[in-house]
Amino acid sequence: MTSRIARSVLIPVSALLLSLVGSSVAASAQAAPQTRTWQLQHFQPAQRMCVQYGPEGRTHQSYLIFAVTGDWSTDLDFGMRDLPPGWTATASHLPPGSNHPDPDDGSVMVNGFIGVQGSATVPLATYHAKIWVSDGTVTETEPADIVVTTASWVDCMQARG
Repeated sequence: MTSRIARSVLIPVSALLLSLVGSSVAASAQAAPQTRTWQLQHFQPAQRMCVQYGPEGRTHQSYLIFAVTGDWSTDLDFGMRDLPPGWTATASHLPPGSNHPDPDDGSVMVNGFIGVQGSATVPLATYHAKIWVSDGTVTETEPADIVVTTASWVDCMQARG
């Protein structure tokens, strides 16, 4: 009799547990992340900005470019990090859109730019800055060196390794 009571309780409990497990599997399948459909293109060689070291109070400003390819249905935020001390960069977003390589030659359209500025009196060095683009889940980066030097712009650009 005890085993009959136990079976009569276990069978409905098992059915309930199986239905809960099944619904949680279905819920997790619905919440699974979608495959990302965009990417930040990598330039070869990486971008390089040469800044000639200058007297106190002198500032430098310029733009760096980037290209995102693929399709995206939400804003892609972008900005820069690892800048020279005291430097700033614009941060903004790309609205939903798409950008695909040209089928004839594979070229891609540049669809983003970032303004950077700062003092030309920061310590002489190569600052390994990075452009970043994020959809809120995935963040990709692209290197962009900022070289503060006493060399001329031409010599600095020719010195890239």
